[in-house]
Amino acid sequence: MKRRWRRCGAGGFTRPAKPGRRSAPPWMCRSPSGSTIEVKWMTYSNSEQRTQKPAVLKRGLPVVFGVLVALSSLNPGHAGPAAVAPTANLTAGCLERYDPKTDYFPDKATLTHAQGFTLEYFKHYKVVTVTTPWPNAREAFRYLLVQCGAPVPEGFADAQVIQIPVRSVAVLSTTHLPHLERLDALDRLVAVGARDSVYSPTVREKIAAGAVTEIGRGPSINLEMILDLGPELVTAVGHDQPQYNTHPLLQRAGINVAVNAEYVEPTLLGRSEWLKFTAAFLNLDGRAQREFAGMVERYEAYTAQVREIPAAQRPTVFGGFLHRDVWYVPGGDSYIARLVADAGGRYLWADDARQASIPLSFEAVFERAGDAEVWFTSGLDWFTRADLHAANEHYGAFRAFREGRVYNINARLNEQKANDYWEMGILEPEVLLADVIKILHPERLPEHRLKYYRWLP
Repeated sequence: MKRRWRRCGAGGFTRPAKPGRRSAPPWMCRSPSGSTIEVKWMTYSNSEQRTQKPAVLKRGLPVVFGVLVALSSLNPGHAGPAAVAPTANLTAGCLERYDPKTDYFPDKATLTHAQGFTLEYFKHYKVVTVTTPWPNAREAFRYLLVQCGAPVPEGFADAQVIQIPVRSVAVLSTTHLPHLERLDALDRLVAVGARDSVYSPTVREKIAAGAVTEIGRGPSINLEMILDLGPELVTAVGHDQPQYNTHPLLQRAGINVAVNAEYVEPTLLGRSEWLKFTAAFLNLDGRAQREFAGMVERYEAYTAQVREIPAAQRPTVFGGFLHRDVWYVPGGDSYIARLVADAGGRYLWADDARQASIPLSFEAVFERAGDAEVWFTSGLDWFTRADLHAANEHYGAFRAFREGRVYNINARLNEQKANDYWEMGILEPEVLLADVIKILHPERLPEHRLKYYRWLP
């Protein structure tokens, strides 16, 4: 069936959804006078196209939302004889028959390390709440994930309603890509924000083959292209500076968007556990639960190897670099500080309770860290200490520089300088820990080879 432009109100046109989509977003068109908004909800199949009678409304999106909620509850399924209880979550398609007594999510995930979101299960829907979408946020985001083929429950007027499992996903941050890769769900990926930021060879092949589209991000996001692709979910990152946020624009266009706030977590395992956030939308909760359990087991096995090292034998560590006369060192409650402690090191700003980076002068950093034994930095273009010295000759005054104990997180860069530390490294916390243990206590892991950290000769 060919897609056609359909009339939307007097003198306006809108493009219909792709065939096979469960439903099109609520297209809104102004009349020539600009005084009304006309809404059409369209449902498509491969062989037919049905259009609900349009509702002409005065300005006021709350009324529009009410219409959409009412329409979304049409044909919820028939409660007939009790269905056979499923033994696994439905990862494709919709329910053929809805039974209100059946638990449709036998595979569940429980949260143990992540602090920024909650996950609640009910018989035919889940409630996911992002409690800290960005640092010091005063608002939360709630997502009502309803099993496709089941009715939408009442009482969630503040939540974004999303039918699951979602069949197509667009990601605006490359940190979300390893979630799909680890869950074996890359076949659902249809778009990325910026292709040059992608490290994954598999995803880059999909982009080159035209199977995955670049849609931009931030102010450069291509809304028309996203509407044309019609992903059932877009994953985004929230910021405390509104000008960088894309989720409000996407939501106003009727696009399902979930804000992933893994970067706010103060521990590596907390960040990694956001795998369960993505999995909830795909009904792959059980897979995520098992994957994360393996990460925790391996991480704790490494920490056990250095836990008993006395303080006097723990190397002193600092981090960061000078940027426009300001040196940003990780706060004492940051994931870097926790990582150093778990690896048997002494982070020199561990007494600072801040999670965010601490802005300091060069003199303040040198006063405390001038005699530190190990320096972790993050300049992408620094591959040797000579590169570091060329950037600022004062770096040479640090003991860690003089003794050759400077390490960078750029061991896995591709030709576009996309960094796998910020991609698959998110889901390999135990490998990051092993790298740092190898740096601080090489005798504890004699066979380990650095994967994400690079020694600067």
